[in-house]
Amino acid sequence: MQERVRAIIVEKGAVLTFKRVKLDEIYWAFPGGGIEDGEEMEDALVRECKEELGVDVQVQELMFENTFVHKKYGEQKEYFYRCVIVGGELGTGDGPEFQENSNYEGTHELEWLDMNKLEKYDLRPEEVKKRLIENF
Repeated sequence: MQERVRAIIVEKGAVLTFKRVKLDEIYWAFPGGGIEDGEEMEDALVRECKEELGVDVQVQELMFENTFVHKKYGEQKEYFYRCVIVGGELGTGDGPEFQENSNYEGTHELEWLDMNKLEKYDLRPEEVKKRLIENF
């Protein structure tokens, strides 16, 4: 089973997401990604936030866990951590999702979503979105 880490960054009543625009769908997702061999979860999340967002984060507590089956990659488990931005410049990420000729379909656009209007968005995974709405 592949394990992944995701950041839940909330500031001024909004949560930081990636708007994913693909050929056949548009949805929002939390930043983060895979854990490399020998890497601790928190270290992986710090690295992923730097690559994807261009910021340094302080990883706080584990908020949610979610297991699902990806149609292409099989069973995966995601760990969602509350994080706080402590440095860097948002939007300066240079991870593979921003590079030409990567295997990523579509675009990744940073977007802050109002916590009071999350139900309007296709924020994935749905289970985590529902729990966020309940907890905030």
